[in-house]
Amino acid sequence: MDLGIIAVLSFVVAFLMSWLVQPHFRNLGFLTEIVDHPGYRRPHREPVPRTGGMAIFISFFCALFFLENVVVRTELPWSWLGILIGAGLAIMALGVGDDRFGIHAEKKLYGQLAVILVLMIFGQRLDFVVIPLLGKISLGGWAWPFTLFWYLGFINSMNLIDGLDGLASGISILASLTLVVISLVVGEMYSMLFAATLCGATVAFFYWNISSRKIFLGDSGSMWMGLVLGSLIMNLGQKVELSLFMMLAPMVVPIWDTGTTIIRRYRRRTSIFQADDFHLHHRLLRLGFSPRGVVLCLLLVTVGAILFGLSDFLDLAWLGLPAMGFWMWAAQLGALRHLHNRQQGFDLFSELSYALGFNDRMDRLNSQDVQHVADIIDLQAERQKVADQDKPQSDHSKRSVSGDDKPHFP
Repeated sequence: MDLGIIAVLSFVVAFLMSWLVQPHFRNLGFLTEIVDHPGYRRPHREPVPRTGGMAIFISFFCALFFLENVVVRTELPWSWLGILIGAGLAIMALGVGDDRFGIHAEKKLYGQLAVILVLMIFGQRLDFVVIPLLGKISLGGWAWPFTLFWYLGFINSMNLIDGLDGLASGISILASLTLVVISLVVGEMYSMLFAATLCGATVAFFYWNISSRKIFLGDSGSMWMGLVLGSLIMNLGQKVELSLFMMLAPMVVPIWDTGTTIIRRYRRRTSIFQADDFHLHHRLLRLGFSPRGVVLCLLLVTVGAILFGLSDFLDLAWLGLPAMGFWMWAAQLGALRHLHNRQQGFDLFSELSYALGFNDRMDRLNSQDVQHVADIIDLQAERQKVADQDKPQSDHSKRSVSGDDKPHFP
């Protein structure tokens, strides 16, 4: 069977399974009280189940079993998948414990280290890296620490970036689509099958995540998403010798956010495990972007980075043009926001340095007290309600002074 057809069937099967189970796991979240309650770092104002990641996990592996026995009729590498299932169950159990009872971030880190150590013992290691201009570099004994930081980076960066509806899942969709494209080009069926299946399951969750019947990934889902993406990207990279830039291109936004978060907390002399609401997406909200505007902007940046990576991997220089187009689209959104903020005395350099995490002093951007992102989103919602109420009135006013409705004065 053609690889393209297998990719489409894998996506469809996983999508349908995930679509069907998402509402059931939503109800499960309420029954087990695994919910995300409103707070100063939360953009929602009512409890939302944090069980969407469990639904993706179940759909992913059930879809693979169905595809193996009904569609592809080729035995999948269950020895490798078994390791991934075991590690995934462990990382999800850690996340469920945090979602339900709350676990200190330092203890979660110890649990992550234990899971990653088991993965490396079973052979899941980054043995070499391909760096542009330097070529293939064998890591030797350094493979262990490099792999450790690789998995820690993926797991925690996906966990940290999961702060707005559609952001973490959107990045996951783009990353898995990238793996599908690369796998189709090099003819790697298993990687293509796994990536397409993950993409389909995540797209179904994406809909439920942004709909009115909301459901979240939760720490269990975001950490597992980071784990499985790290595994899929690493394994494909070791098979076809992907450059390090290409491997990390889909994760440019989470990696940047994680790096600036560590630096910010170090400069403030606070624990790196202390949660705050000054992540990359929170900063854009403070600059006046709507939640959906933030997600769109960051996903555009991700698409641009992916296309630049693919232009080098596929040796298609023209892909740099649409990549620049996506980045210019994101820049245009920022420019439009700046035109509005300029009326309040904000300068472009301060806005840009603040958004990128280089400037933490909000007093330079706003003379008022720093607001929490939940209050900012509430204020945006109230302003939108007022705008929506004023619009019909203005339209009615225009109609009332035209045609037969034109008032007559004595």
